[in-house]
Parts: sequence; C-alpha cells; structure tokens
Amino acid sequence: MGIRVRVKLLVEEREVETAALVNSGFESPEPDICIPLGLAKRLGLWPPARFESEEAVTAGGEVPVFRLPVEAEVQLLVGGEVKSRSPCSIVVNPYVDEVLLSDYLIDELGIVPVSFRRGLWRHRSDPEGVTRESEEPQYWK
Repeated sequence: MGIRVRVKLLVEEREVETAALVNSGFESPEPDICIPLGLAKRLGLWPPARFESEEAVTAGGEVPVFRLPVEAEVQLLVGGEVKSRSPCSIVVNPYVDEVLLSDYLIDELGIVPVSFRRGLWRHRSDPEGVTRESEEPQYWK
C-alpha cells in the first residue's frame, strides 16, 4: 500500500494540494520533492526557462531528472490544517506520475512511518499511540 500524506506545494505565487508518497528509497542530501511532468505544467513550471539536468538512480534504472531553480515550500496537511512546513527543492521526473517526498523532506516534515504495508504513519508531535491513515494516491499525467 505505501504511505501517502496530504501536502500543499507552494511555488512562487502558485499552489496545489495533492497526495504525496512517503518514499524512504528517495535518498537526497537536501529536502527534495519530486513532481511529475503533469504537475509541473499545472504549476506553470514546465517548460522551464532554466534547469539543472541530473541522472537519478531509481528502481527502474538511471533516469534524467530536472532540478528547477525556484523557491518552494511544502506544507504537511492534517485535517485541512498545516501540521508542519519546510522549504524544498523541486525535481521534475517525467517518468513518475505521483509526487514523491525524499527521505530528507520526510524528516523535515516530521513524518514517522508506523506501517508501510498498512499505510499508517504519525507526526513526531502526535501523542504516543496516535496513528494516521494514508491518503488515496493522486496521479498527475
């Protein structure tokens, strides 16, 4: 099943609310959020005026991704309220169809996985014993 959380992504003066996959295999030295091409277009970020191209090692092999030079923030939403927030870097991957949170960003937002198989998680500020259920997947094509 995996763990998905509700986030709001704010980029310059645009924003979108979506589900995001908590992806511990997305290892990054900074708070990266990986977005599909469809979402990048929706936010007016694609095609970009400037970008840095990188090769990312994924479960499907090496793929080109595009790091965008924009200021962004991601907010973790719980019950419609902002539970935590973090600045983030945006990486566009044309081979994914849902938003992915890096391990770094997962920690910055305070997301604590409880059960990946059952889709359960908690926030680091939640009282002991509190678990939250995963959001439904949201795909961007």
